[in-house]
Amino acid sequence: MLTMILLIVVGFLIIVMILIAFAYPELFVRGWKFLFRTVRHAAGQPTLRPEQEEAKAKAKKLAPYMALAGRIEQITPGQSLRHKIVRETWGGDFVTVELNPQYPQKGRKYILSIENMVNGMPGGKKTIMYDSDKSIEIANSIHDRDGELFVVAEETPVNAEKKGAENTGKAGTVA
Repeated sequence: MLTMILLIVVGFLIIVMILIAFAYPELFVRGWKFLFRTVRHAAGQPTLRPEQEEAKAKAKKLAPYMALAGRIEQITPGQSLRHKIVRETWGGDFVTVELNPQYPQKGRKYILSIENMVNGMPGGKKTIMYDSDKSIEIANSIHDRDGELFVVAEETPVNAEKKGAENTGKAGTVA
């Protein structure tokens, strides 16, 4: 009698699973994948295939504005990070990020200013656009305006990776 009830229950579950598979195929597939991952995990096997691991690693790479924010945080007093603005939106040709020399007594940590181009090089009067304590805020505004890193030959770059990108000529390089 117990085996008969067990067979009826199993048959009923199979019929319900088939109906779910036809009515909600995406839900059925998600449930099946969940069951498969759970069993693999319980058996001590990896739950992701190599191509899934690779896709997961690519997704963790930094966005361009996050990498720029990291460079901004590496600025030391006296250094500046200069970008050539491709889209003419601020009225200047170059954007410069520097540490505020009066910080923390007065003002915020980073100053973003614009400069015009003089003979292909940044020069002339600097106009302060705004200041901020958040490097990611400044990085977003530079990235939104398609800023390209500009290294002048006499300046030392912010990080060691850019040392190879320096140009020894009179004009700066766009990296």
